[in-house]
This record gives sequence, C-alpha cells and structure tokens, in this order.
Amino acid sequence: MHVVVASNPTARFGRSEPVGALVATRIAELGHRVQHIAAVDFAGQLEQTRFAMIQADVLVVVGGDGMVHLGVNVVGGTSKRLAVVPAGSGNDFATGLGIASTEAVLGALQATLAATPDRVDLIRIEHPDGVALAAGIVSVGFDADVNVRSFRLTRVPHRLRYRAAIVATLLRPRHRAFRVRLDGGPERSWRTLIAAVANHRTFGGGIPIAPSADARDGRLTSVFADELSYPRFLWLLGKVLRGRHEHDPRVHVVESGAVELASDEPVIVCADGEIVGRLPVRCSVMPGALQVLRAP
Repeated sequence: MHVVVASNPTARFGRSEPVGALVATRIAELGHRVQHIAAVDFAGQLEQTRFAMIQADVLVVVGGDGMVHLGVNVVGGTSKRLAVVPAGSGNDFATGLGIASTEAVLGALQATLAATPDRVDLIRIEHPDGVALAAGIVSVGFDADVNVRSFRLTRVPHRLRYRAAIVATLLRPRHRAFRVRLDGGPERSWRTLIAAVANHRTFGGGIPIAPSADARDGRLTSVFADELSYPRFLWLLGKVLRGRHEHDPRVHVVESGAVELASDEPVIVCADGEIVGRLPVRCSVMPGALQVLRAP
C-alpha cells in the first residue's frame, strides 16, 4: 500500500511534528511505502499532498481539524481513503468519529489501515473564488469572527487560543444581515450574530454548535439566532457552550440539502476553522463523499 502522511509541524506549538515522523516510521515498519509531507504553509502543503496522492492509496493526516480540512480537500469525493491522527488543539472531527487520542491511533495503525472505510458526508462550498470542501462546520457569524481573531492571537497557547478569541470578540460582537435560501426555496433575511451550517456537532475544540447534526444522514443542519440585545446574546452564548440552545425560541435549527448565504457587506467564510473565502456561498451536502479509515 502506498501511504502519504501529511502533518502540521506547528500544531500544538510544534509538539505534533515528531508525531508525524513517528507515524510515517511506524507505517513503513508495517511494510507500506510511505511519503511524509510536513509544511508550515497550508497552500504549499495542499499542493504537495495533492501531487503525492496521485499515486497513493491512503492519506494519513496528523494534526487538528485544519489538517482534516486539508485532507478532505485532497481525497474528498474520490476513491482515496483518509485516516486521522488527532494531534491538534481542536480535534472535533476525530472526536465525532470516536477517534479518541493520538496514542490510541498509534497503537492501532495496522488495524486502521486494514479497516473497511466508514463513509461520511462532506460539505461542498461554492464561493466567488472557487470551490472548497469541509468536514464539519461552515461559519459566517460570530464563530467566524472568533476564528479570524484566533489566527492573530499568536502569543496565546493553542489550547486556549479559541476561547481567548471568544472573549476578545465578545467585547465588540457584530450583527450582520444575511439573505438565506434553503434548497432553492424563498429567500429570507436574517440579522444575526450566530449563523452556521453544520455537518457534525462541534467546533472550536468541543463547542456543540449543532447537537443534532449527523455526518451520515445526507443533510446539513443550519443554526441561526434572532437579533439579540447584548445581555441576551451573552445568555444564549452560555447555552451554546453547553449545547442547550437548540430548543431556545430565539434559535432556529433547520435541515436541508443546500444552503445559500449572501450579504450586502463583506463577510469572511470559515470552514473547519480555516478561512475558505467570502460571501456569497452555496453549501451543499455530499452524501458519503469521504472514506475514513479507523480501527474497529
């Protein structure tokens, strides 16, 4: 078997860099042909990994949700398979699939590579600059603002960066006016702080933004909040952090196969914690488009 290992040398302040090398070494010891790619620049690593996967069978990503995002944009919608070694500050995708820890995967690499693939859905994101795929959450509201701010908090430890960005963004939360269309239906205007399109439950290292979402049901779960005063938003955010917001009358959770989002102001779009583009976007579900390997 030809395996490509792609690792993020900056995840957890570089502590995942030796994990990537260790994974590559252990896979080679199992008798497989291995190519290890570790690059700080996301675009460069994406290009290198795509080229390497032309001849490979399996892509193993070592890192957090950002590396999963890279992986699905390489092998999503193809016959190639993906394995995940969770070694980042946020491992929401791996956790959602029951992949518990770096050590658990390292101890079961042989069983992982031999496993029958588990098919999960992906999100296809069409935006003005192109097309991207996502495994987890597409965000354009408060959570996207938090993501963008977290990239700037370089002096904050990775494990604390996302929550520190939440606190900083709370000082000046920003309502935005969106135009929303579900499955090609009538357009609705929504002025909100919280707007996310989910393929699975959590983001930001375990925040359950969409507790009812399921990565295997062939549907997207969109979460929108009504316009709120600052005190009410803080109250609702507390519910979101505990996953108790879906039944709040000010929160609207809707399922669909496709979601179109637009705005009259510039809005950055984030997916799996990475910046992917800007509005307008069309998000559509790709049922069973990703083949994931994990130990039984």
